Amino acid sequence: MFDSATDDSARVAKQARDALLQGRIADAMDAVERARRMDRLDESARVVIALTGLHGRLALGDLRGAAAFSRDLSGLLRVPGTVAAGANFGLGEFAAARGQEDQAVSYYQRAADELTASGAHAWIPWRSGLARIIAGRGEVATANGLVEEELADARMSDTPYAVAYALRTQSAIAPTDARVPLLDEALDVLAGTDAARLDAQIRTDLAAWLLLLQPDQSSRAVDLLRTAEKYARQEELGPLLSRIRWLLERLGESPDGELPGRMAELSAAERRVAQLVVVGKRNREIAEELGVSVKSVEWHVSHILRKLSITSRQDLAHALAQPRQGR
Repeated sequence: MFDSATDDSARVAKQARDALLQGRIADAMDAVERARRMDRLDESARVVIALTGLHGRLALGDLRGAAAFSRDLSGLLRVPGTVAAGANFGLGEFAAARGQEDQAVSYYQRAADELTASGAHAWIPWRSGLARIIAGRGEVATANGLVEEELADARMSDTPYAVAYALRTQSAIAPTDARVPLLDEALDVLAGTDAARLDAQIRTDLAAWLLLLQPDQSSRAVDLLRTAEKYARQEELGPLLSRIRWLLERLGESPDGELPGRMAELSAAERRVAQLVVVGKRNREIAEELGVSVKSVEWHVSHILRKLSITSRQDLAHALAQPRQGR
């Protein structure tokens, strides 16, 4: 959010912020705790640390822990410019997380006022926060205008994270038929970048819309969720993980940790083929049952055998019963 400087406080604040944006929540919180033990932090560093701590705690589903950082942000509201803008934005996020929409709207608008008064061009996505709330109140046109402004600024700055963030917000308030393309674009923008949490959130959103709008894309939806699930489980992000697993259940899938043996190593499409191979069905029968080509089944079988390091489909049942590898 803020330009880097050479002093220790700015360096530590940047480490915490970068870890958060990269989705390394545990590392971000470690950096936040180190920074809070420092004797001297300037106000710019303090707001970054408090914002990082608040967002990290919200990602973990810890509202009580987030409250401590909201108090830190409240103490920075009188520092004009980007500091007060960041503090107001963070307090808006906290209010929104608690369902206090009127307070959240007020904080987001104050963040905008601080940025306008200072003439600063820091990335503080108050428009996304405000747009989500007012769209829910029926002010869709105004919400769309806000997100379009945020997206235009993000594209101008050529910052993939900010562009993907705005696209995700836009997808939440766009006409139904535009949502999947917007989320696909957001994933494309993030490709090759280090933004694991935002990537997982977008994948989860996309899977949800595929489930609702394109049920024939269920295999893709499951694969999107498996990737997101692996990340969310690793970082212990309870709210995101709960949503992912709820969607998996709607798709008839078990959470990754509950899949038997090495079945969890296979994609959703591979698991469906493997289950039919195990019960003795031939490729043509599998193709007819799944509504795919025989060539597609042959490709999946070949990939399954290669992935499980076996040479015969007769060995598949035994291989799948073994403990999962590389967990």
